Amino acid sequence: MAHNLAVVQHLSQRVAVMYLGRIVEVADTEELFRDPRHPYTRALIDSIPRMSAGSVNAEAVLEGEPPSPFAVPSGCRFHPRCPYAVAACRTTDPALEAVTPGHASACIRARELDAPTGADGQEQGNA
Repeated sequence: MAHNLAVVQHLSQRVAVMYLGRIVEVADTEELFRDPRHPYTRALIDSIPRMSAGSVNAEAVLEGEPPSPFAVPSGCRFHPRCPYAVAACRTTDPALEAVTPGHASACIRARELDAPTGADGQEQGNA
């Protein structure tokens, strides 16, 4: 277990990401970093500092406050802070389901998410 995905990236072959005590994404490390399929995973990856010639990525900030683990929101636990949330996210608690072989996500929009972009705006994965 770790809170720093930058460290996990170099120490593990497979990663499970948790939010409020629930696994929201599982994949091989390289796949997870190349093509995250849960918005929380994406936010964690986006928060890793990256530097390239002449630029540093802006600090990624999630809107809102994390909910209390004693008052978990209905539906998807991440929906109050999720930039991709739709009405169904407030009522549906998505199961962890395969998106591709060996890669599972608990997000009803997992297949719709585009690959993340880096600090230079270039696509970082396949979508």
